[in-house]
Amino acid sequence: MSTENVNIVRFEEGAAVLLRPGHAPAALDLDEQPAPENAVVALPADRVRSLTVQISPDEVKHLGQALPFMLEESLLDDVDALHFAHKKLDDAHHAVAVVDRETLTHWVADMPESLQEKPWVSEALCLPWSDDHCTMVFEDQHVLVRWGLAEGARVEPELLSALLESLQGTFSVCVAYGRDEQAARGLIPDSINAVLQWRQGSLSEALLLADPTMPGPDLRQGSFAPKLPLMRWWNLWQRVAVALGVALILKTGVSVADYQTLKSEDLQLRQAIQESYRRINPRGAVVDVEKQLNRQLAEFGAGAQQTAFTPSLVTLLDAMSAVPGIALTSVNYSGGQDMRVNLSAPDFQSVERVREQLSKRLPAAELESSNARGNGVVARIRVVLR
Repeated sequence: MSTENVNIVRFEEGAAVLLRPGHAPAALDLDEQPAPENAVVALPADRVRSLTVQISPDEVKHLGQALPFMLEESLLDDVDALHFAHKKLDDAHHAVAVVDRETLTHWVADMPESLQEKPWVSEALCLPWSDDHCTMVFEDQHVLVRWGLAEGARVEPELLSALLESLQGTFSVCVAYGRDEQAARGLIPDSINAVLQWRQGSLSEALLLADPTMPGPDLRQGSFAPKLPLMRWWNLWQRVAVALGVALILKTGVSVADYQTLKSEDLQLRQAIQESYRRINPRGAVVDVEKQLNRQLAEFGAGAQQTAFTPSLVTLLDAMSAVPGIALTSVNYSGGQDMRVNLSAPDFQSVERVREQLSKRLPAAELESSNARGNGVVARIRVVLR
C-alpha cells in the first residue's frame, strides 16, 4: 500500500471508523489514536450534493458570493439555508459542494477536535474515477456512485437503476465493488450490465485506485472554516507559558527595584554635587552644575588655554618676600595672560629689585609706573604669566 493513498474517516452509528486502502474498516479511538496525516473526513453523499460549474474568468474573484445566485434555479432549497464550497479544477471549471447549513452546523458541533482541521469531503468523491468511467460501491444499505470529476451520490439500492438510466451516455465503462455480484447486477439496467466490470471488495479496496490528492472541495470554507486550535495549543504550552510569565514577573520586579535604587543614588549624588557647588559659589541659580562650574573655573585660569591664577600668586608673593620693606597693595587679574601688581617700597631701588625677582620666576615683568609718596615709593608692575 502506497503511503500516498488517501485514508478516510467515516462515522457509522455515531462511531468513527478509519478506512485504509486495502484494509478492513477499523474502529478509531481518537483519544488514543489520532487520525493519519493523509486522512479526510468522508461525509454522507446523500447530504452533500456535488457538481461541476463552468466559471468565466471575470466571475472567479467573487465566486463565493456569486455561487448561490448561479445555482439558485437548480436547487429546491432556499439558497440562504445552504452552504457552498468550491475548488478549482481548471481555468474554466470549479467543483462545487452544497450542504444544508443546519446539517453542517451539527457536524461541526459533534466532530471531535482532532478532526476539525482535516478536510471534509463528500464520500462519493473518494471513489476512484477516470474519463468515460462510472464507479460504484455496494454497501449494506446504500450504493456509492461516482460518474464525474466532481459528481457523485449515495442512493438507496431501489433508486440505483433510475440514476444509472439518467446517466446513460455519460460513460462507457462501469466498475462496481461489492460482495454479492448477482444481487448487485439485479439492481442495474441491462444496458449497464453489458459494460459492467465487477470487482470483489469494498470501499477500502476501491481506495487503492483513488487519486492521492484531496477529493473534491473541502466543506470547511467561509464561515465554517476551521478555527485556530487555541485551547489545544494552550494545553501543550501551558507550563512553558507559566514559567515564562513567572520569569518575566521576577525580571520586571528586579528591574524596578534596581531602577528605584539607582534613582535614589542619583538623587543623593545630585544633592552632593549641588552642595559642593554651593560651597564654591553660594549665589545664583543652579541649572547644570558641572557645566556652570567648568565655565566659572575657566574664568580663573582653569581652562586648557589659560594659566592657573593661584600658583602665579604664590610665585608673586615669594618674589616680593625676597626684598625687605615691600608691601602688596592690590592685584588686578581678569583671567588673561598677565596681571598688574600695585605695591609700596622704601625706595626706587627696592622696586627694581622686586621686578628683577619677578622676571626670574615668571616669563616677564615690566614696570609701568612708580611715584614717590611720603617716605616711600608706590609702583605698578605688569607681570606676564605665560
